[in-house]
Formats: sequence, structure tokens, C-alpha cells
Amino acid sequence: MNEAVEREFNPRVSVPDTEPYIKRGAEQSARAYETYSHRADLNYASSELTTLDYFPCEQPDKPLFVFIHGGFWRGRDKKDFAYVANSLLPTGCNVALMNYDLCPRVTVTQITQQIRDGLVWLSNQSAALGFKPGLLVAGHSAGAHLLAMTLAQTGQQYQLPDHIVKKAYLISGIYECSPVLEISVNEEIKMTEHEVPLMSPMRFAMPAGVRYEVLAGGAEPAGWIKQSTDFAEHLHRNGCAVNMHLRPGLNHYSILQEFETSAGYTPQLIQRDLKA
Repeated sequence: MNEAVEREFNPRVSVPDTEPYIKRGAEQSARAYETYSHRADLNYASSELTTLDYFPCEQPDKPLFVFIHGGFWRGRDKKDFAYVANSLLPTGCNVALMNYDLCPRVTVTQITQQIRDGLVWLSNQSAALGFKPGLLVAGHSAGAHLLAMTLAQTGQQYQLPDHIVKKAYLISGIYECSPVLEISVNEEIKMTEHEVPLMSPMRFAMPAGVRYEVLAGGAEPAGWIKQSTDFAEHLHRNGCAVNMHLRPGLNHYSILQEFETSAGYTPQLIQRDLKA
């Protein structure tokens, strides 16, 4: 382990007391499950955790917003982030929360394939579930990486087909994976030197047919912020429509609290896109 890299790239080190954020998220998520009609644990593939929860907004022909959680590919669960529904369902947007298998049971490459398969499955369910085709997809932390990795033009089987994702919201993600080799959580992730270039979206062309919002917290470590600013520049060089948002005073966890109400910064970005 490299202590300097650990301070920059392990959010549990840069934000030592994460429990208040986790507790608040659990409380807000419980409210979402209690308040809104939903279908839990729909299987998009055959593995134990390849499931999703679907919250319909009960309005016809409305878009679907999909959220992919973080946890450095080896922790957390979709149910921890159901509070995103609190901000989006009232605005006339359906919501889906994706789960996936976790390291070390599977590799990051295998998780990327699962996310690709889940997004394709969801897209194919637009008529059955009652939403408008063209997914709006957000990922936070490792979830942002997974979303970017499925969009990257790798030519691999985990690359998404065109026209599945209309808009990508990449929140506090990691897009160049070489630092993972030098931090303590790689004991669980088990990323290898061979996997790093294959699993780094920064090293691939990105599709210009998708529009992007890249967000990071201004209180995150400089190295983590640079992952987002560098990737936004990479998207721009690839001819993509992209905006970079550095949210003042927010850390790796508090940036998601903006999803608690429809007035939050990121929900406001999504509402703007719902009208486009």
C-alpha cells in the first residue's frame, strides 16, 4: 500500500466518519420504499445480485433514470440509495436501482459485463415496464466507472450497443484505474496490472452519441477531483457533449445528498434533461 495514494483514492480515509452519511441515506431510502410503489429484485441476469428495483412514476411515456451505486466494486447495495427516487419520482421520471455481484467473488471485468447486460435488459423492457426508450443513467464512484466502462469503445462484449443510453451522469468516478493497485481495498478488489489498462475508460474512445455530465465534490482529494476533470477533458477531445461540475464544499459522500429532494443540484440537471 502507498500511503499517499491511499489518502487520495480511498474515500473512507479522506472522509473518516462516514457513518452519518450511511445512516442518513438508509433513513431516506426507507422513506422511499415506504412511500412509493415499486417492484423489488427484478432479475436482469442469473447471478445472485444481478437484480434491480423499479419505481414507476405512474405517468405514461416518461423517461427512466437508472442509478448504479458505488462501494469500490466490493461493497454497498442498491437499497442504500433508494432515496434518489424521492427527488425524481415527483418530477415525472421512473427510477431503477441496479445491483451487481461484488469483488472478490467476481472481477471488475465481470461486473462491467453485468452492468452492460442489465442496461440492455432494461432497455428491452421499456414497453413492459412503461417507460420511454433512451435511458438516463447515473453512477457514483465505482458506479460511475462501470457506466463509463460500458460506454467505452473497447470492442469487447461488455461494450453497450449504441442508443441504449441517452445521457450519462458520472458522479465522483474513477476513470484511470492504476491507483487501485496501490490502495488497501485492492486486497478485496484484486485488480491486476493486466486488468488496469483494460478497465480504464480514460484509455478508450467514448461515444459522441451520448451526452455527459461529470460531477465531483470540491472537498474531495485533489487526485480524485483530477480523475473527473481529466475524464471530462477526454470526453471533450472525443467530440462528446460534456459539462464538468465541481460542487463546492461537498465530499465523496455528501455529493449524493443532493439527490434527497427535487431541488438538489443533480436532480435539477436531470429535470432539465427531462424537458429536452
